[in-house]
Amino acid sequence: MKKIAFVSALIFMMLGCTDEFDTINVNPNFPASAQPELLLPGIQREMAYEWGNEGWEEGFTVVQYGARLQFTSGDIYNWSPSGTPYNDAYASLRDVENIIRDTRDNPEAQNYYGVALIMKSWIMSYVTDAYGDVPYTEATQGISDGNVTPAFDPQQTIYNGILEDLETANTVLAGQANISGDIFYGGDIVKWQKFANSLRLRLLMRISDVDNAKAVAGMTQIASDPATYPIFESNADMAVVQWNSDNPQSKYDTRSGSFDEVRLSLTLETRLKALNDTRLVVFAQPTSASGKGIYSDNFDDYVGMPNGLDDEAALGYSPSGNPDESGSNFISRLGILIACRACNPEQASPTAAQTIIMSYSELQFILAEAREKGWISVGTTEEYYQNGIRASFEYYTDRVSAGGWTEIATAMQETDLDAYLAQPAVALTGSSDEILEKIYLQKWISLFYTGFEGWSDWRRTGSPEVVPGPDAVNGGQVPVRFQYPNSVKATNEANYEAAVSRMGADNINTKLWWDVD
Repeated sequence: MKKIAFVSALIFMMLGCTDEFDTINVNPNFPASAQPELLLPGIQREMAYEWGNEGWEEGFTVVQYGARLQFTSGDIYNWSPSGTPYNDAYASLRDVENIIRDTRDNPEAQNYYGVALIMKSWIMSYVTDAYGDVPYTEATQGISDGNVTPAFDPQQTIYNGILEDLETANTVLAGQANISGDIFYGGDIVKWQKFANSLRLRLLMRISDVDNAKAVAGMTQIASDPATYPIFESNADMAVVQWNSDNPQSKYDTRSGSFDEVRLSLTLETRLKALNDTRLVVFAQPTSASGKGIYSDNFDDYVGMPNGLDDEAALGYSPSGNPDESGSNFISRLGILIACRACNPEQASPTAAQTIIMSYSELQFILAEAREKGWISVGTTEEYYQNGIRASFEYYTDRVSAGGWTEIATAMQETDLDAYLAQPAVALTGSSDEILEKIYLQKWISLFYTGFEGWSDWRRTGSPEVVPGPDAVNGGQVPVRFQYPNSVKATNEANYEAAVSRMGADNINTKLWWDVD
């Protein structure tokens, strides 16, 4: 009888709970809905911080804006498998997917849907340009379908998806209301459209050597119809993160020792001085030995060091060749705009430096190249090229002015840009190849501290030249990709092996799909 009574009670309890079965069995790791205005700023902040940190690491040293004074393994190409940006990118993409899932079919939330597609596209372009083939189609299925071992898609498939999403985003966002919780553009949907189309141009240019028909068709579509496909029109449209005192620029709170590992590269010093380019006083500080503080009107006080020295050679490097004039006091730190609080306690600013995702200047150089190659018929090569140079100078003039560094701001304001543009090394004269080399050089300068975009563009063009340092390992070859994280090999081995079999060896010399230079 006791057994019968127990079974009867159990059945009653089960039947009585039926109405609440769905509630009880909700997966707490897969929320039924997400508020996009709450998710979006965290995604933006995390990825902008990651992008800025990557700019500080490989972004500076591989294409030689900066050189390593100590802990030089990265600068001599002794690279290890990297979990950055892989892990942070996919963590953020899970939240992006939550936004997409909850807004795709909601007619009242198409503005957030379009913005989420753009964020997904930027993040995916970042991670695939680091590694090559990566999870894409199945990348976030773990949050809904339990797929924790996603397949790796070929990079061409990823690019096709990204470009389609950006075109969709532009269409979806047309005429939509502004949004909340946006730290890129303060919710301005028109500026998001401009970013979508400008980013699409960046990526179309990236694949122009391997899928020229798609690249040219896309560029023509955008350039010939600005009403439908708006793009950046000035520096005010740039995709940037403006930090504040509560969330300071990425390197502001870095301890002095870590900040001082990166110094001005001799390559950047030489190229800027050859052009009498006053951006040098923004990108670097006078040496401590000069006693000039954060600014000097004498270019000789700005001194770089070679890339690719081992630890001993870097710490003992003497620009003058005099062993009594060696070490950090005789090599320039990077500019005050991104200085850390401990390095420049009285002058460093937590807010003056913005993290640049994509600039108006970069866009103008993309259009200059496309016009020079005959891929678009709107505008002139020279017009776009000069716009790009002027925009870069104007941007940095505005930023040092915002930081209150009057002497630097004055030097930038007094730069005679007409004279700068008229120099033989800058003016667009010569053969088409020579003109393209000038475009590439100026674009390289303008991409200073823009993630590792300078490296990506160098991989595509091979210009301007990168010469490995004297102590470089890796057979003296400049790296062209990151190795997959060890965690991926351990937890997703079959799909990792399939990707490596398709791409080539998982080393830093295996070229990406679009890298055919």
